[in-house]
Amino acid sequence: MHTGTGNGLVASRHRRATKATSIAAAAVVTMSLALLTGCGKATGYHDATGGESGSPTPSPSPSPSVNPSYGTLYLDDEECAAPEGKGSETYREVPCDAPEATAQVTLRLESGNALPFSETVCARNTDFVIDVPISLAALEHTRPTGEGYACMRNLKPPHPGDPGGGGGPRIEIGDCVHSDPKKGDAVTEVACRTKGRKDGATHKIIEILKDRILGGFSDPCDYKADAVFTENPIFDSDKLKNDRVLCGKKL
Repeated sequence: MHTGTGNGLVASRHRRATKATSIAAAAVVTMSLALLTGCGKATGYHDATGGESGSPTPSPSPSPSVNPSYGTLYLDDEECAAPEGKGSETYREVPCDAPEATAQVTLRLESGNALPFSETVCARNTDFVIDVPISLAALEHTRPTGEGYACMRNLKPPHPGDPGGGGGPRIEIGDCVHSDPKKGDAVTEVACRTKGRKDGATHKIIEILKDRILGGFSDPCDYKADAVFTENPIFDSDKLKNDRVLCGKKL
């Protein structure tokens, strides 16, 4: 960094001359300083002893963080993110108009966990969720600490969180599922466009019932559906009562 002036360089050369020449040079420099000071232009001048008059030399800028934040909170509401690499689950914060930006925060929580996705408070049309401590730990090469997550919506299609998209926090009306008779009445959400593929969509959900008792001869879907499903019968404490019953129409 160039912090001196032309006069400072002249003074340095004169210091290496003979004694008589040095005295003359010092007089010249003194006169120059007086003239410059009178005009208010001596700021930033280094004298022959290495001292400095005027404002101090600016300190070098700190190195940029591996994950620079563009706000007061990492991935705050309406901020955008980009994956660290193709298929990566680690995301860094970037400006929303950056070419690498892929998704925007719709809701930021500083407590709670990202998984299971169905237990978050993300909106129905959320495409995916970012585990904040894990992402930060990967970016900063530290161990994950704390909680918190960010509900994300892709800036461009596809949108798995939309009805039939194959994602989102929970199965909703309009979503499609894959049913495997070998796994009982539990189903897996998949995109409707996967119909006909192996492990693809077999049914579309047309109605969702809550807190229904299964069993007996009654049909909870009133015979409007081709199949009746439950989401997690394995973890349900009451095998007959399920929080949500899914009425599915065969594709």
